[in-house]
Amino acid sequence: MKRSLLSFFFIMAALAVAVAQQPNYDTVRIRPVLVSNNLYFLKGSGGNIGVLIGNDGTLMIDDQFAPLSNKINGAIKTLSPGEIKFLINTHIHGDHTGGNDNFKKMGITILAQDQVRERMTKETVNRQNEKVPPRAKDALPDITFADKLNVHINDEDIELIHFDPGHTDGDVIVHFKKANVYHMGDMFVTYGYPFIDVSSGGSVNGMIAALDKILALMDDQAKVIPGHGELSTKADVKVFRDRLADIRDQVAAALKKGKKKEDLPNLGITDKYDAEWGKGFLKGKDFVMLVADNIAIAPKK
Repeated sequence: MKRSLLSFFFIMAALAVAVAQQPNYDTVRIRPVLVSNNLYFLKGSGGNIGVLIGNDGTLMIDDQFAPLSNKINGAIKTLSPGEIKFLINTHIHGDHTGGNDNFKKMGITILAQDQVRERMTKETVNRQNEKVPPRAKDALPDITFADKLNVHINDEDIELIHFDPGHTDGDVIVHFKKANVYHMGDMFVTYGYPFIDVSSGGSVNGMIAALDKILALMDDQAKVIPGHGELSTKADVKVFRDRLADIRDQVAAALKKGKKKEDLPNLGITDKYDAEWGKGFLKGKDFVMLVADNIAIAPKK
């Protein structure tokens, strides 16, 4: 019963925020940000869209919401009039894959981790506890992989890497090796407390483990495109990882000492982070409860 009450509270809070933040797509402006040479990301409404341009054609990462597809396509064409050849999905969520149908109809090949296609073929439940029907055939990735896939285009060597389940169980990190740039999807965000989607296989333990692995690959000069937010650095990712681990460890220690889950929000676990991280849709006390429910779930191997 207590878990049910907590779930109801979290769902209603998230629903209220979602309704309040429902975008007016007509007013959304797609804004390109130069990252390195021929590599950009686009800001709009939804996840940051990576764009690599060149003579071989354009590669894009994520595609936000379906009503924005024409705007996104237009913004990409201002960077390069060439054909868009590949679209990478970093994970399943609709603010990153909502335009899949539209872009596939343009003849673009979609790539993703195996679990993204698998979950798209089934009914899912979003964070407002609403049932989401299976995606249309045109939205499904054409090429999928388990742990790693290499793409070579526009004189760039690109690694698509899947680590432990984190934000979801189908997260992909996109590494542009020559440019020394990482597109992290929602494995790293700058809006505040991250959402860990347990219903899509996510895990706080897995997220921390995956961040440790990606940090080991980065050097101090690496540029990082977050799933949401501004261009970042390895140091920013390290701070993000350490805060997650600190909160997870404090929650685990409190539970081990016999504290009840309903007592955790009053322990001040996230007080030192709330001023910066509490600006997102998740508040510190909600995140503590999410972690408490989640740490008992072992990440898939």
